[in-house]
Amino acid sequence: SAFMLPVQHLNEITPLILLEFHPEVEADTVDWLLGKILTPEPLGGLDLLARVISRTRAGGAIMVVGATPERLLLEAREVGDLGGMRPTEGVHGMLSSAECVTLVQRILDRLRVGEGEEIQVLQRIPLLPGEPVMASLSRLRVLTSIYPLHEAPLLQSLQGRWWAGWCGLKPFSQREHWQLLEDIRAYFGEVVALYFGFEGSLISALLLKSTLSMFLSFYPLRLGNNLVFFTLSSVVWSELFLKGWGENSKALQRDWGTVVTHLSRSHSSIAAAVPRVAQGTAPPQPQIDAHPFGKMSLRRLQHSVAFLTCTLCLSSILILMYLHLDGLVGDFLLREELSFLFHNILVYLPKIALTVAMAGMDCVAFQLSQGLSPDPEPPGQQSPRQQPLLPEVILSCLFNHFSVHFYRALILKDLAMVRFHLSVQLATHLGIKLLSATLFPRLRRMRTPLGRAHQEHQSPVLRQIIEQSNRPPCDTQTWSYLELLISYCHVMFFSGIYPQCALWCLLTIIAKSCMDLWHLCSGARRPFPRTSPGGNFLWQRVFCGFEALAVLLNSLLLRSSLEFRLLFLSYTGWEMFRAFLLLQLSLLSLRGAVTFLLLYLAWFVGRKAEQPETRQPHLHRLHRHQHHQQQHSHIL
Repeated sequence: SAFMLPVQHLNEITPLILLEFHPEVEADTVDWLLGKILTPEPLGGLDLLARVISRTRAGGAIMVVGATPERLLLEAREVGDLGGMRPTEGVHGMLSSAECVTLVQRILDRLRVGEGEEIQVLQRIPLLPGEPVMASLSRLRVLTSIYPLHEAPLLQSLQGRWWAGWCGLKPFSQREHWQLLEDIRAYFGEVVALYFGFEGSLISALLLKSTLSMFLSFYPLRLGNNLVFFTLSSVVWSELFLKGWGENSKALQRDWGTVVTHLSRSHSSIAAAVPRVAQGTAPPQPQIDAHPFGKMSLRRLQHSVAFLTCTLCLSSILILMYLHLDGLVGDFLLREELSFLFHNILVYLPKIALTVAMAGMDCVAFQLSQGLSPDPEPPGQQSPRQQPLLPEVILSCLFNHFSVHFYRALILKDLAMVRFHLSVQLATHLGIKLLSATLFPRLRRMRTPLGRAHQEHQSPVLRQIIEQSNRPPCDTQTWSYLELLISYCHVMFFSGIYPQCALWCLLTIIAKSCMDLWHLCSGARRPFPRTSPGGNFLWQRVFCGFEALAVLLNSLLLRSSLEFRLLFLSYTGWEMFRAFLLLQLSLLSLRGAVTFLLLYLAWFVGRKAEQPETRQPHLHRLHRHQHHQQQHSHIL
């Protein structure tokens, strides 16, 4: 108890990691873990600061674990070089908040059961000698949740910079935008920073495309040329966006000190460093395949078939109900004469209802995929393959959003109805995002925690711990990338026949960008920082795959349009087929030529920005390249 963390010193120890126990866990198990954490390392413990301070709403205990600045600096010396000191953040200006969380997590992960220890964590469930404590307690559900506590001063500073930078959309200075990503990385980790960088790049690309689309909407080209030009511009725009973000992400990872290798080998210095184990040698951890499309085991095949059968059947039933209802509404409007208001309500209502239903089906599919997933990995150690049913989830979501449109365009050849349905669908999505961004923060502030009179006598840190323990856990970024993919596919598939969809998607993603940071800062628990860029690389490959598919789909939509049929009215079927193949080859060749020229021009113009004297990257403080290590040792 002499080493127990005093309540009055909670404000001085950052960061803090919270361990939540199951309500049925006995007090002896909690006391045993507390003693192991407080015990010095030579005696088989961790020599950290810890205290059991409160209980969750469900009745389980909460343990707070922290470390002194000196302890973190000693741990950081074993990991790697400390350089790039910045006096405004972190421990003694040397470590960022994300790095401190990672160091405390590393210390906790190497805790092992002693050789002569016998501990019953649950009834008739012992821990064996040498077994990793934290991973075993999480697997046995003794620990229901492990997460770091938000640091209020750093969080307020980050949110202020975010709003001052127009939610990351300020286009005037790339240096300022990269500095904002650096601040996000210093608090949430590299994976979250890369996501916001990808989202910002998509917003900038959509801004350019929507401007061009709106200009050509008011000044259209001749018959047929307008549709061909929009189709070509979509393909070229996508290639420029993906290649541009690929180069930017590599530059960011170089600045952050991330080792960029193959996806299955991507790691940072923290992930690659071998942790020092207090007792014995840690058992080798099995490697997890980072590619979600590989290794189709029998169990995964069963889950995949069950998932696709359930989701696609439910979605098909909803789509058939919509088509039947839409037909009934059309027949009723032809027979009856209604006022302008009721006429528009009946016209728009089925399409709005289908959009809301399909958004609900996306949530159902995502939750079902998580339910069919195997046991979760330890907190903060998720691999890029943390969502094993990712291909099935993508297929289900795209079927929900685009099957009706392709049915009308390719089967019924009614592009006018497709444009009308797209406008209603995208406007509904934007309304849902704006409603969520407006209502969720207000509902969060209006929510009154239980026992408020009792909490007024507690310290601010204790109130913050209790408040954050009642938040939901932070979900993976799979859902966020899925929403970006859906907007991207809207632009790639249909901007040729409906150019205004780029503007709708731009407004939707801007609202989503505001909602994303609020969710990370105020709506959910703080996630563990992750340093592997493999998840971003995986999603970039997914976007590239649908970009290749969009070339074929744009050609099919162009072939089914009235303008295309009027241009080739006197041609036979074989001649139209050859024209279709020629059109596809022209799209691919022009895309490659235009993309090469524009990227070469951008590289030539931006060479000065890459010079060391004009650009000062902020390297990762726990990882240095060899020449930076030599420079640091020379200074010392």
